[in-house]
Amino acid sequence: MNNQNPLIMPDQSRQDAVFERLRGGILSGALPSGSRLPPSRHLAEELGVARQTVVLAYERLAAEGYVRARIGSGTFVATDLPDAAPLAAPAARETAAPLSRRGALIAATPISTAGPVAGHSNLLAPGVPATDLFPIAAWARATARVLRDLPSDSTGYPDMQGLGALRTAVAAHLAATRGLIADPAQIVITTGTQQALRVAAELLLDPGDPAWVEEPGYIAGRGALAAAGALLVPVPSDAEGIDVAAGIALAPAARLALVAPSHATPLGGALPIGRRLALLDWAARAGAWILEDDCDSEFRWEGKPLPPLASLDRSGRVIYCGTFSKTLAPALRLGFAVVPAPLTAAFVRARGLGDRGPGTLQQAVLADFIGEGRLGPHIRRMRTEYARRRAALLAALARHCPQADPVAAPGGLHLVLRLADSVDAARVVVSARARGLAVSPLAAYFSGPPRMNGLVIGFATTPPALAADAARRLAAAIGPATDAAP
Repeated sequence: MNNQNPLIMPDQSRQDAVFERLRGGILSGALPSGSRLPPSRHLAEELGVARQTVVLAYERLAAEGYVRARIGSGTFVATDLPDAAPLAAPAARETAAPLSRRGALIAATPISTAGPVAGHSNLLAPGVPATDLFPIAAWARATARVLRDLPSDSTGYPDMQGLGALRTAVAAHLAATRGLIADPAQIVITTGTQQALRVAAELLLDPGDPAWVEEPGYIAGRGALAAAGALLVPVPSDAEGIDVAAGIALAPAARLALVAPSHATPLGGALPIGRRLALLDWAARAGAWILEDDCDSEFRWEGKPLPPLASLDRSGRVIYCGTFSKTLAPALRLGFAVVPAPLTAAFVRARGLGDRGPGTLQQAVLADFIGEGRLGPHIRRMRTEYARRRAALLAALARHCPQADPVAAPGGLHLVLRLADSVDAARVVVSARARGLAVSPLAAYFSGPPRMNGLVIGFATTPPALAADAARRLAAAIGPATDAAP
């Protein structure tokens, strides 16, 4: 034995490393059949590890039949191993993966506009909440309470529909803040809105079924429908959200519509009552389903908060999807769907086939956090701070970045910046990301040719003190002010 090659790899324990080294030597023939391994003490000294580490590695080799221990004689390589040791697999050739047609479609479906950003910065990242404002102390107290009173059965597999206490807390939260009366028996806890959209798409769509999507619209939501085999029907979305009349003209028999009635992504349009009633009437007549994405409706900057579309639904055609990623933190991976009663059991079964659900402990902590009255005040604090950050960034853009023209949006955590048609937005994105700005191209939110040249930026991750610097960096990425938008 020698130690010319490094023994301890970054992701291996010492015991694993000793085991794999000896096993490799046996399989390659470097340690021949019947040969004696060094005494554990000697090998440990040679490798610079504890003797117990080598002893445990020897025991693993013996348990798997690679060696035999002889009392008083030592440890020997087994004599009943195959004469020909398996050869290392040849390096894989650069060939296309053997995916199914559906697999190839999924692999080619975009889920975001994310790209490398210098310094891994979240500055100006659209749709990302301020993780520095997470209520750590209150969350820690809720965690301590839950752990103190944790029932013995809480460490098993979670309820596939979600913890009952959390579903009850979500129902109370929706009633108080969104005016939506939801039966906890119809609430399914998910790992964010995206999972709810994917489960609904797989449950309700057959390959080739037409489905309305907003144009421009939510990239990952569009992807969830495409991955289920839907025939996407881009329906124009404007300052008042999705154009229902245009959708009916394009695909009156569509099976499903994915909409964000309170704040369309990325232009920010909100459906007025006329379009809301027209959408619900179409769904009832066509026997279609509506996926309502209400992920950041808590943050509205102009006018009064709009009630959910689901609160107007009298035909049971709306699946309401919400999340705590925007109000608390994306890392929690907790969201929910309010599902019409006839669909609830099937929805739970469909999500259970791919995911048993978020961890019970995390759900219990959130239920306690809501039950203790902590969520409402936290959202109000976030709303106040986000309003400050939004105002500071808009003022900084007006002063330092005249090349970009913000498009008015009444809600949400992002802004659209219109650029002159002569500006190459793709180039600007690359240049901005090299400067530590996590901006996105507006074109990526369109299924077809974009109707507007611009960028999508966020303000929640940009404190007021950094707004001017961010605006200057963006101006430098765009280029001379002579390219300013009209």
